[in-house]
Amino acid sequence: MTDPVPAEIATALGNAAPPGWAEIVLTVSATVVANDFALQVRMRDGSPGSMELPAPVKAAFRALRDEMYEPGRGTWFSAKVVLRPDSPAEFTYDLDGDPNWWPPLHPSAFTRDLEAYPRDDEHVPAWLRKLLDEGGEQERLRAQE
Repeated sequence: MTDPVPAEIATALGNAAPPGWAEIVLTVSATVVANDFALQVRMRDGSPGSMELPAPVKAAFRALRDEMYEPGRGTWFSAKVVLRPDSPAEFTYDLDGDPNWWPPLHPSAFTRDLEAYPRDDEHVPAWLRKLLDEGGEQERLRAQE
């Protein structure tokens, strides 16, 4: 059985693709307060293409974080879909890797994400623990001023 949300994403991307496209790569970084969508299109002749990212794709990726949440384990911080004509869409999800936001998000974005998608201590990656510790220290210093 095909998961309906990824299928919806693949269909929307394929329908919005420009004529002559060969590959679409969409990389998503997400927290509950911010989302970043990086879209690349390659044409059959190898040149870069362009297209608008359909609004339903953005909403579907947000819903996908909810759907994929595992109690105690969390949900993904970044995801990637690769779409090629006449091939199944390839989805990958990263629950533990640093999404390397630029510019960096304030640590409170990740605090709020952990409130929405709690993780057991052993499932909080080192980069996130460090970021949250730094954010807590910044808050303590502000409170002392």
